[in-house]
Amino acid sequence: MPSKISSQPSRPIADTKPTTAIQAAANPVYAVPERVRALLGPSWLIEGEDPKLYEELLGRVGAAVEPTDIIDWLLLKDVVAITWEIQRSRRQRETIVRMGRLKAMEQVLEQTIPREGELADSGYRDSQRDDRAWTISNIARKWLSGDIEMTGDVVARLEDAGFSLNDIAAQSLTVQANELDRVDNQVQRHEARRDAILQQIERRR
Repeated sequence: MPSKISSQPSRPIADTKPTTAIQAAANPVYAVPERVRALLGPSWLIEGEDPKLYEELLGRVGAAVEPTDIIDWLLLKDVVAITWEIQRSRRQRETIVRMGRLKAMEQVLEQTIPREGELADSGYRDSQRDDRAWTISNIARKWLSGDIEMTGDVVARLEDAGFSLNDIAAQSLTVQANELDRVDNQVQRHEARRDAILQQIERRR
């Protein structure tokens, strides 16, 4: 029968311990045993993600689950990887909504910005470009980035056309509906897998 790898998930790795029990409970920091961490393999992070945050999540989940052998640790790593993927998908959802706001603003501006021959007298003509599509895209990007002057101009033009920023928010969900559904379904699948693994860990006990 294979020997079990012992673990100490509650071993603190901070340089100094909290001075009170209350502080210790509020600020737990745990270390995955080095031998176990080596066996678990690499974490699949993408550029811009914080590896220290991933390792902290792994340690904290380990402290909560209290794995008793390497099988528990392998299952636990899957839980952490799926949890990380859920968080990644939710950040992606925020990006999709933001891109939806940009597309929605461009669609509304299409109805409010003058045609090519009228740009010169509209105050919206770019000094370097006469292309109407580019002008609309440039205005929308500046608005999305929070340009105060452009935001004021855009709001006034929307009001003149009978629109509001609430209309932009509603339209943004419409133009990105398929992408948002895809991400939401992906999150639901990940959550189901995570819960199934946690149940498997519990059954092993």
